[in-house]
Amino acid sequence: MIGINVRNTANEKFADWIVDGQKTIETRKCHTLKRFVGKRVAIIRTGEGKAQAIGEVTIASYAWTDSVEWFHRLIDGHKVDESSKFFIDNKGKYLYFLKDAVRYDEPKQIYGFGIVSRQVHD
Repeated sequence: MIGINVRNTANEKFADWIVDGQKTIETRKCHTLKRFVGKRVAIIRTGEGKAQAIGEVTIASYAWTDSVEWFHRLIDGHKVDESSKFFIDNKGKYLYFLKDAVRYDEPKQIYGFGIVSRQVHD
């Protein structure tokens, strides 16, 4: 299975929120997840120790916006507020709508390196 990298920070637990079903929209400044739309992917938690696959989700669809107002309206889904370095800028954001999140009982090992995605093994 392919996993996508999702960063956790001290105050923003984006990867954990996704697999727990609390974050239903993943935001990216580039259209890097387009090849995964309609597919099931693992969520690889980065930013806190060794990267690990902690669950999986289906990327159902996507949209693009450069509207700060619309981005604000969707905050309950993406959890990115004005204080975050991931907040929308003047170049806009891609919004990937997630569904059917599942957290693994035990994290899975990943192999290789990748900025956007990498391989996950059982």
